[in-house]
Amino acid sequence: MLKKYSQTVFKLIGYLSFTTCAFLISLFFVFPYPILSEYLVAKAKQANILLSIHSIQPSLSGIKANGIQISPASLKPEIELGKLHMDSLSLRPSLFSSKLITNIKIAKGNIQLATGIFNAKEMSIDAKGIDLSQINFSALLWMLSPEIYNSGTATPQLDMEGVLTHAHISFSIPKNQKASEAHGQWNMELNEWVLKQGTLALLLPNSKEPTPVDLPRIVFGNLKTSASIKKGHIQLSQLKTQSHELESEVLGNIHLDKNKKLADSQSNFTLRLQAQPELLERLGILGSAVSLLPVDPQNPQWRSAQFQGPLSRLEMK
Repeated sequence: MLKKYSQTVFKLIGYLSFTTCAFLISLFFVFPYPILSEYLVAKAKQANILLSIHSIQPSLSGIKANGIQISPASLKPEIELGKLHMDSLSLRPSLFSSKLITNIKIAKGNIQLATGIFNAKEMSIDAKGIDLSQINFSALLWMLSPEIYNSGTATPQLDMEGVLTHAHISFSIPKNQKASEAHGQWNMELNEWVLKQGTLALLLPNSKEPTPVDLPRIVFGNLKTSASIKKGHIQLSQLKTQSHELESEVLGNIHLDKNKKLADSQSNFTLRLQAQPELLERLGILGSAVSLLPVDPQNPQWRSAQFQGPLSRLEMK
């Protein structure tokens, strides 16, 4: 009797499991993905973002969007940032933890984001094989810190090449806390990094507003950096570049702004560098400024300086 009852229960569980799986699989494949695409585009526009998606479709790795383009919806008429391109973006739940996994194919490389499903303030980012020459850094900077373009008089423009061989960033924010309470770490390595040309907004001496400064070609070479984050305080333990024309080292800290504005985060840095005469000549007025920096107390062949203030308005001390 007990055996017959057990068989009936197992059959019932089997039928329910099969029906549930069949329903979920059919829903996965017949879901109105074009409507989802239109919804995402509309929501992005409300956030001042122009979003273009070539297609959304199911895949073995979850839901996958192909041919993604992102750009700001409205800026000053004189500002043209172009678009940030992504080959694809896929979403899937993790099999071994309560996390949502996002895979992004971009610039010949891959970025993976793992976000807590029940705690959206927990995230890790891993990237590898990113070709910097394939990235629109103007659009990327706008995504990370749009206030730079909305408040400043200068528009950052960067054209770079090199390969991001690997990067790892992980952080978490305690429940009901702000970004100023974040914990985490990061490390990153770039190879053959070259700034081909660019424009940055720098706060020059005796100036109250950032001034646009054109940058020439600078060969940074290989870069290694690592940092820790404790209660919103970023301690930069290593940031070094080395090439045939420039060696540099930056140590310091950043205290994340309570309102999550990266540009307004207070910072304190010490910069040490040794630049070859050819580079100083290409830098023009900036090269002259480097030559006027105090001699580094650790190595008289190097120059050093300390910078403090918000990231968008650093001042030399």
